[in-house]
Amino acid sequence: MSLRLRLALAALLLLVTLGGLGLLLVRSVSHSEISQVDQVLRDSFPVTRSLRTAHPLPAPPRPSPRHQFSARQVSALYIAAVEGGSRTVFSTPPGVAGAVPALPTTHSTPRDLRITTVGSLRGPATWRAIVLTRPGGTGELLVAAPLNRVASTLASLRLTLLVAGLVVLAVAGAVALWVTRLGLRPINEVAQIASAIAAGDRSRRVRDLRPGTEAASLARAFNAMRDEQMALEARLRQFVADASHELRSPVAAILGITDIWRRGGLRDEAAAAEAMRRIGQAGDQMGRLVEELLLLARLDEGQSVQAADLDLSALVREAVAQALSVDPSRPVDLDVPEGVVIAADGAALRRVVGNLVANAVRHTPSRSRVAVTLGAHDDDVELAVRDEGPGMTPEQVDRAFDRFWQANPSRSRAGSGLGLAIVRAVVEAHGGTVTLVSSPQEGTRVSVRLPRVARAAGTRAGGDLP
Repeated sequence: MSLRLRLALAALLLLVTLGGLGLLLVRSVSHSEISQVDQVLRDSFPVTRSLRTAHPLPAPPRPSPRHQFSARQVSALYIAAVEGGSRTVFSTPPGVAGAVPALPTTHSTPRDLRITTVGSLRGPATWRAIVLTRPGGTGELLVAAPLNRVASTLASLRLTLLVAGLVVLAVAGAVALWVTRLGLRPINEVAQIASAIAAGDRSRRVRDLRPGTEAASLARAFNAMRDEQMALEARLRQFVADASHELRSPVAAILGITDIWRRGGLRDEAAAAEAMRRIGQAGDQMGRLVEELLLLARLDEGQSVQAADLDLSALVREAVAQALSVDPSRPVDLDVPEGVVIAADGAALRRVVGNLVANAVRHTPSRSRVAVTLGAHDDDVELAVRDEGPGMTPEQVDRAFDRFWQANPSRSRAGSGLGLAIVRAVVEAHGGTVTLVSSPQEGTRVSVRLPRVARAAGTRAGGDLP
C-alpha cells in the first residue's frame, strides 16, 4: 500500500471519526436540552393541577407562594383547556409568533405524566406537551413547552461543528500536502535516480535536501551507498587489473619458452634445462599468487579458521631462519622467549610471520637492521617486526594493507602486493589486530596482537584453514 493511499485512508478515517463524534455530541446536547424542557413541564404540574380540577374554567390563577418555583416556569409554557374543539388559553410563552401546539394522542394521568413531541396547528414550532383528562370527562388540559430554544441551540452547535470540521479538514489537507511534498517527493526522486542508475547512468546523485528531515537522511544514505559502491567497483577493477598484471609476466615467460621450443630453439640440453627452470619459476609464481588469492577469498567469505595449539616461538624462529637463508648478511635482532603457545591456525600464522619478516628484508637496504620481538601477556601475545629502512609516507601507510598495492609503482621489486593484505585478513580472522607505524626517518614497525585463546567468531578447533 502506497503512502499516498495510506494518507487518504487516514484522512477518510479522521473525517468519519469527526462526523461520528459530531453526531454523538448533537444527540447528547439535544437529549440534555429536551430533558430540561421536560423537567420544566413536570415542575409546573402543581400549578396546572388546580386548572385541571376547576369547573367551570376559572381565569388564569395567580401562583401562591407555596408554588413560587413552579409558577415561575409557567410563564414559559403554553397552557390551555380543551373542550369540544375549543380552547381556553391560560398562558402563552413568548417568542413563538402565535404558534399553537397540536393535541398529543397520548393522555397522561397525575401519577404518569407522558411527555411527547408534537407539531403546531399554526406555525413551524415544535413542542413537548402533556395532555390531562379533566375529571368527569369534561375536557382536557394541554400543557406544552416550545422547543425553539432547543432548535436554536442545536442549529448553532451544528454550524459550529461544521466550521470546526472544515477547519480540521483543511488543516489535515495542508499537513498531508506538506508531508507529501517533504517526504514523498524526495522518495520518488530517489526511486527515479535509482532507476536511472540501473539503466546505466551511474553518475546520478540525489540532490541535497533540507537538513534534519528523514528524506535528507535517506538522500545522504543513498549517496553514501552509491559512493561506496563506486569505490568498490573501482577497487574491483583495480584488483582485476593488478591480478592480470601479476599473472602476465609468468604466463608470458611460459608462452615465450614454449614458442621457442616449437621453433626448435631448445635442442641444446643446457638450454632446455634452463627453459624448464624458468617455466618452473613462472609456475611457482602463479601458484603462490593463486593460493594467496584463494586464501583471501575464503577469509572474505567468513570461512572459519581451525585453531589448534601452536608454538609461536618456534614458528617465528623458523621464519627468521628462512629469511636469513636468502640474505645471510642481513643483521637481525631476535628477541623471542621460549614456549609461547597460542590457539591458532598453523598454516595461516606461518604466512603472517613469513610475510612480515620477508617484507622487512625485501623492502630495505641489505645492511639495514631488522628487529623481531615476541612478547607474551596473560591474555594475548604481541609480535613486532621493525626495520630501519626508508619507511613510508602517511599516504603510503594508509594504503599499505590494500591488495596488490606496492609502494614502488614500477613493480620492479619482487612480490605481488598481497602480503600485508593477507596479514590483516588472517589476524582479524583470529580475533587479533594489526597496526603499522612508519616514517621516512624511523623506518617501519608492524605490530600484531593475537589472543592466546582463539576467540574469533569463525574460529573452531581442528586443523589448518582449508
